[in-house]
Amino acid sequence: MTEQWRKGYNLVCPRGSELSDTICASGEERDKGLKVGKETRERILSGVRVLDITDVVTGPLCTRYLADCGCEVIAIERPSGKAARELPYTHNGLSVEYITNHCGKKSIAIDLKAKGARELVLELAKVCDVVVENFRPGVMTRFGLDYDSLKKANPSIIMCSITGYGQKGPYAKEMALDVIIQACRGIAYMMGESGERPRFVSFAVTDILGALNAFGAICASLYRRSVTGEGEYIDIALADCAVAVLGNQVETHIFSGGKEEFRYMAGSFSGAVAPAGAFKGRDGYVAMFLITDEEWKRLAECMGRPELAVEPRFKTVGGRVKHREELAGILDTWLQGFEQVKDAVALLQDHGLVARPILSLAQALDEEQQIKDREMLVNIEHPTLGTMTCVNTPLCFSNSRAGLEEPPPVAVGEHSEHILREILSLDSGEIKKLRESGVVFGPNG
Repeated sequence: MTEQWRKGYNLVCPRGSELSDTICASGEERDKGLKVGKETRERILSGVRVLDITDVVTGPLCTRYLADCGCEVIAIERPSGKAARELPYTHNGLSVEYITNHCGKKSIAIDLKAKGARELVLELAKVCDVVVENFRPGVMTRFGLDYDSLKKANPSIIMCSITGYGQKGPYAKEMALDVIIQACRGIAYMMGESGERPRFVSFAVTDILGALNAFGAICASLYRRSVTGEGEYIDIALADCAVAVLGNQVETHIFSGGKEEFRYMAGSFSGAVAPAGAFKGRDGYVAMFLITDEEWKRLAECMGRPELAVEPRFKTVGGRVKHREELAGILDTWLQGFEQVKDAVALLQDHGLVARPILSLAQALDEEQQIKDREMLVNIEHPTLGTMTCVNTPLCFSNSRAGLEEPPPVAVGEHSEHILREILSLDSGEIKKLRESGVVFGPNG
């Protein structure tokens, strides 16, 4: 992260607070009625306690959202630490993936295979509202920590399991990673141009979908419990999330009897409308997405070529999609008439058309004032790394608050002593016994 960013984010302060307004103006709507001096709004899920038995990406991201909303998240780590601690990219020996998804959590190191571990986890479940896990189906049962067992310990517990394929079906017990789910649910096939080698989305899209659906289901279950007093078991499958997000494509296949294949984007261009996609200028690319014939007419006028609006090949959406490569050539040629793509974008926007320059991630972070004004990056103090800039939550509320406010645990089991003593009210002798028996690890208090 550049020093330019650090200078813009020199405090950790809740969104909408007076301090936040002085550093990173949030925008009129977000701040309306919130400039009350000292921050008094509660975090929106304050008072909810979560037991996090997850690792890698999708589970930790789900519980990171819960932590951002004010949940007290107790993350169980194996004695050697979560696998997420070893994922690339690393900064000063710490995994950025781990930092990203574990901010605001407490770490307790428990060997779940050790004698006495089951009883300890059940004691934790008694004082928690939610348990989140992402083992393969059957693993929690082998540990004696399945939903029925947890429910006996805490009848109102909400348990969420996040797996590749869910708790039933022929693939249920198979291992699954994001790339595999992209492959087996049609995403990779649809990413490239027809006839090309399949391509993958360049970030863990199905892991993220799983995390967000789990987060939403947990929030819904917390609301239902507040009404009925009943707990809930939630079964989230990444493969299901992938099917759900492809709703339009799936329904097109079904209603056409398999004769039509709808590709929202196919490589650099849309498979649904045109012109829509990436178009080449002198110093970069422009993203443009036109849907209606009226927008196409305005684009033709914007380019100084109104005759294109009535050209038979381009007059309809279907015609423009069929001849999208030819259209792309026309637009590329037009864009070469501008020294900078931003000038072309300004003209397009003046004509009421949706367009933006295509930026690299570095350009987006360094140039996009919108990111700064929305406070999507925030500085937090880390015990070993010092001040570090992290991605904030996108969740914004008017009467409550959410956001990143604390760093991730540094040591494996960093909070073991605190959790055992302060949350479970164990005495020194009981804690010593758990350590000596190989159930609990981590620094001594």
